[in-house]
Parts: sequence; structure tokens; C-alpha cells
Amino acid sequence: MLSKLLGAVGAVLLIVGVVLAVRPVHAGGDACGSVFQPDEGITPMQCDARLSSRGTLAAGFGVGGLALGLTTLTLTTIRDRRSRTLS
Repeated sequence: MLSKLLGAVGAVLLIVGVVLAVRPVHAGGDACGSVFQPDEGITPMQCDARLSSRGTLAAGFGVGGLALGLTTLTLTTIRDRRSRTLS
């Protein structure tokens, strides 16, 4: 049950990270683009702070989701090995 819960939360965090990275950022009414693809023709001062903070959030959620996913795989592997050893 714990591994399913951790896996689900990890998947949600990973999806949130991707959504934050793909959604466009706006600063003062100007479109800045997304973390992956900034818009052309914008001055760096307009959007740097917004894109930087959005990139940090997206990376944090993505790394958290991956960490929970790896924890889920590790717990599942350990549980499977213990059940085979006891049998």
C-alpha cells in the first residue's frame, strides 16, 4: 500500500513539474514564453526573475517526483526479495 501511495504522489509531482515548465510565463503583461522555450525578442530584464523562479519550481517538483518514484521501486524490490527469501 505504501509503495502505491508513494508512486501516485511521485507521479503527481512529476506531472506538476512538467506542467509548470511548459506553461507560458507572463511578466507585466508581456509574454515571456516557457521555461523550455523563452519567447524571441524579449529583453532579459523583463522575464529573468519569473523564468528563473518558474524553472526552480519545475525542477523541484520534477526531482521530488523522481525521488519518490525511485523510492517506490526500491521498496517494491526489497519487499519482493524478502518474500522470495522467506518462501
